Order: sequence, then structure tokens, then C-alpha cells
Amino acid sequence: MLAPRSTSSCTLVGAWLAAGLLGLGLLELGSPDPGSDGSNDPTERGEVQADPLRGLWTRYEARGEGDPLRFWYFHGDGHGLYRYGKVGLANTHSFDYAITGGTLELTFRKTGERHRIQVALERDDRGQTWMRLDADPREPGARYRRVESELDLEQAATQWAATPLEQAAIGDRLWIDYRGFATGGAGFAMYQLGHTQIDGRGVGWFHRGDFDEWTTESLTYRIAGEQLELFFDLAQEPSSTRHRSIDAPEGRVLELDVDPRDFWAHHRYRDGGKSFGSQAFGPIVGFEVLLEAGG
Repeated sequence: MLAPRSTSSCTLVGAWLAAGLLGLGLLELGSPDPGSDGSNDPTERGEVQADPLRGLWTRYEARGEGDPLRFWYFHGDGHGLYRYGKVGLANTHSFDYAITGGTLELTFRKTGERHRIQVALERDDRGQTWMRLDADPREPGARYRRVESELDLEQAATQWAATPLEQAAIGDRLWIDYRGFATGGAGFAMYQLGHTQIDGRGVGWFHRGDFDEWTTESLTYRIAGEQLELFFDLAQEPSSTRHRSIDAPEGRVLELDVDPRDFWAHHRYRDGGKSFGSQAFGPIVGFEVLLEAGG
């Protein structure tokens, strides 16, 4: 049975983008440009220093299926994500952080694992900024390029929440099974299906975990009458199941007779609202935002 979602706000984002490397020049973290009076104290000049790590920092350039994937995302409000794995199958860990000068204090939310890390920002001759974490807790020695274009997830979530429910379609929707555990905590399984094309085909993702750690697996799908055909990209795994969308006491649900991500058992997922089905938003869902907006 589907359990209600308790709210706790934290907008989390992740994405993919390219990285390249040239000669680097060192930037000092937490050192604002001097004012006309020569002061380096932003409070003396009536300024508030922005979070220097805010944004997405990506490790790898290649984006082909099965290529390695690593990035850090700092939302600017003390929350962030670390995602690792391969394109098509990745794991995401959420964390809390604070940045003071060149020191990053970071706590992974699932495990409580804490790190106090020195951070260096470097700029190359093309104006690109790179981040290096001394004693990187996930990949020692790695460098990450800042992605200059940022996605406005808050605006997208607002637009998504206002979208009317399309009762007939299962594509372009989030299908969620969220459950509280008797032993404490809660978790979810979610099919995120992009827009269905005229031939019944579409792209999607399957997510599993909780709001501190979760995995993401890319897939393609095809609707053929009552059959839902699924193909999980990296695993090269085809599957097919009879499906139906029905109105139930807990709201609209999607029933799969043979769910390939529940050991081929019958499974029900609640309609969580419109999907971020585009290539831009597809695999970078901020689950806290989506589930609060969609119930």
C-alpha cells in the first residue's frame, strides 16, 4: 500500500555536462576583491559573500552510454548531491555542507559520515573554473569543472505542479511507490517516464532509494495496447508486462502485472504528477521538490 509523503524541503539537483583541461591558474577561495578602501572584509563594505561552490562540478566529458559519470552539486543553501557510476546507471548521495574560507565541512546525510576538506578553485586560460578537494572523500586526486549554465529547478517544479492531470496517459508522468518502514525511515521506487511519441515509444528512468541516497537507471519504453515494453539501457535488459492505469482510493495508480524491478511481481505505483521528461531535466530530479509538489 502506498504511504503519504511527509514534507521536508531540500531542493537537490544533479546533471551531466562536459569537461576539458588546459593550463590552470589558482584562485583563492573566500577572498573577495578588495574595496576602494583596501578592506577584504565583505561585512565592512556592506557585502555578503556568495557561496563560491554553488553549482554543478563535473568530472568527465564523455556522455555515451556506459561512460563513467561523476559530479558534485552544491545548491547554495547548505545542501548538495554527489552522483557517481556510469551513464545509464548511477548512484546519488545527498549531503549537508558549510564553506568557510577555503574549508568545506561536509556531512553525508544517509551515513552521517563527516569530512573537513580544504578546497582549491583553479581557472584556466579559457575562463573555466575547476575545483579540487584536498583529501577528496570519493575520488582522491580528481578535478571537477564548474558548469556555467544552471538549471532553474524551482521554476520548473512550479510549472510542473501546475500542470493538469492527464488521465489517459502514462507517459510524461512520475509513478511512485513511497513506503514508510516499521523499522524506521522510508523509501521509494519510481518510474519516471518521458513524453510518449506517436508510435508509443519514449525514454525514462527508474529510481530506487530514499531521500538521502538513491540509484538511477535509464530505460526506453514502448506502449503497445495493454503491453508495456521496457528496455533497461546499461543492463541491455528487455522486459514486457501487461499494465493498466486505474482510479483507486489513494488516487490514480499504474499497475504492472510483472514488474521487472520488483522481481517480476505485481506492483502498483501512484501518479506523482508530470515528469521532467526532457533531456535537460530527465535524470536530474530533485525528489524532495517533486514529491512535495505532487503529493
